[in-house]
Amino acid sequence: MHLHDIALTTIAFFSELIGTLSGFGSSTFFVPTAILIERFQMVLALTAILHSFGNISRIFLFRKHFDRKWLIRLAIPFFVFTGAGALLTTQLPVEYVKKTLGIILIVLALVFYFGKDILKHLPPQVAVLLTAVSGFSTGFVGTGGAIRGLALASLQMPKNTFVITSAAIDVGGDLLRAGIYLSSGFMDWSHWFYIPLLGVAAYAGSRIGQILLNKINQQQFERIVIGFILMSGVLTLV
Repeated sequence: MHLHDIALTTIAFFSELIGTLSGFGSSTFFVPTAILIERFQMVLALTAILHSFGNISRIFLFRKHFDRKWLIRLAIPFFVFTGAGALLTTQLPVEYVKKTLGIILIVLALVFYFGKDILKHLPPQVAVLLTAVSGFSTGFVGTGGAIRGLALASLQMPKNTFVITSAAIDVGGDLLRAGIYLSSGFMDWSHWFYIPLLGVAAYAGSRIGQILLNKINQQQFERIVIGFILMSGVLTLV
C-alpha cells in the first residue's frame, strides 16, 4: 500500500468522524479533500462506497433513536434525484454546479446562523424540497449532505435522531449511485483493496463520532451543524 492509499484512507476516517458529528455524512468533507490527490470520477466512486459503509454503520450505531415519521417522505425524492444526478454526471461538466453549490451553502449557513428562528417557521414542504435538491447534488457532484442537513435542521430533530434519519435517507441513494459510477467505469477494479479499507475507516470514524456526539448537548450540536455547512460551502467553492 502506497502513501497515496494511506492518505485517502486517513481522509476517509476523519471525514466519517466529522460527518457523524455534523449529522450529514462524510462526502461533504471527503470530496473536496480527496479531489486534491485523486481524479474526480475516482473520488465519486470512492465517496459512494465510503458513504454506503458510513451510513450502514450509523444506522447500526444509532438504531435506538430511529423515527420513521419522516423517512419515507424524505427518502423517496432523495433516491430519485440522486439517480438522476448520477446519470447526468456522465454527460455534463460539474465545475459550475460545484461553484454554485458552494455559494448557496455559504449563504444558507449565514442566514440560519444569524436567523435561527427562521428554521422554526419553515413549512415541512421545504424539508422535502431541500432533500430532493440534496439528492441531485449528491449524485451529480458527489456531495449533498450539507443541504440535507439544512432540511433536517428545519424539522428541529434531536441530535441522535437527526444522525440516523440522515443516514437512513442517504443509504439507498449511495448504493444506487455506487452502482452507476462503477458500471460507468469511474473506478478501476485494480483498486478493489479500497473497499475493505473504506469499510474499516467508515465504522471507526462513525463510532468515535458517536462517542464525541454523546458528550455535547443539542444546542452545541446545532452550532456544529451550521458551522460545518459553512465550512463545506467554502471547501466546495474553493
